[in-house]
Amino acid sequence: MEPQQYSWTCSVASFTWVINSTGTDPNLTRERALEIIGYPNCVNETYGCMSADCLIQAYNYFGLQAKQLWVTFDQAYSVISETTGQINPIGMYHYMAMRGVDGSDPGSLWVANSAPGYRGVYDTLTRSQFNSLGPVQLIYLVP
Repeated sequence: MEPQQYSWTCSVASFTWVINSTGTDPNLTRERALEIIGYPNCVNETYGCMSADCLIQAYNYFGLQAKQLWVTFDQAYSVISETTGQINPIGMYHYMAMRGVDGSDPGSLWVANSAPGYRGVYDTLTRSQFNSLGPVQLIYLVP
């Protein structure tokens, strides 16, 4: 994933990654994604992403059904094993795209992170990182 351009655009970068990588719209730009999510009412320089509902509505724009869920690591692992979307550890105040799981025991969550290294997270989120950065919400595409 390309790095985010501004500190407040992680939700836009991760949303764009999901839409591009699923083939829903491989040509969606971050600028257009920002318009679809809703600047400045839903995403802005002061607060970043204001609400999970804004992202859910943005997925709906493309005919995709998305849901928000507060999760434990095991719940996140289960959801991410089956679908994509965005993960938001509140302790990071940062959205990342959900890529999958590594399948090992105890397992890690594979993420597409537009700010690699932020709060020690690069391409994976371990159980320990997850727990220290929680609570955690997912905005996931309904399979």
